[in-house]
This record gives sequence, C-alpha cells and structure tokens, in this order.
Amino acid sequence: MEFISGRFFDYEIPKEKRYFKKYFKTELQEAFLRYFLIFGQYRNFKSHTGHHCNPRMLFKLRKKLKILEIAYNEAKVSLTEDGMRTVQLIETGKFPLTNK
Repeated sequence: MEFISGRFFDYEIPKEKRYFKKYFKTELQEAFLRYFLIFGQYRNFKSHTGHHCNPRMLFKLRKKLKILEIAYNEAKVSLTEDGMRTVQLIETGKFPLTNK
C-alpha cells in the first residue's frame, strides 16, 4: 500500500530520526532515507523512485544508516557521559563516519 500511495515521495521523517538528514543531504540520499525508513529495504529503490544509482551506492547508504542507528541506540541505552556525548555528536551531525 505504501508503494501504491506514493507516500515515500513526500514522507516526513519522524522527529526522533531527523538527525539522519544531517548525514543524507543530497536529493538522492534523502530519497533513499525516506524510502528505507518506510520499506526497510532498498531492493526496488531505483525502479520505484526513478533515481538512478548503482547497487554499490545503495549498499554504502544502507551501511551508513545502520552505523548511525546502531551508534545512536547504543549511546541512548548507555547512560554514561560518553554515551550522552555520542548522542550529541550524532544529533548535531558531527559524528565521524570514517573507518566504520
């Protein structure tokens, strides 16, 4: 039903996940983010959205999203000072994604 309605074209990212927009800035990346948050996969992203990108790019975007999700969730669970610092870094868009 989500596909038929075309909801993924104008889907508003929930408040608790808006920090992702700081890491997915281009039109393609934001379209991927909306699509993935709705469907939970990217297999049909190209044919459903019309955005042209190679499978490797989609894999990298998925990996980036998972790294951020895992780091954010682990930091939220951890009530330590380091955990709170990590949450702040992620929410401000300053979390280093290199070497991950």
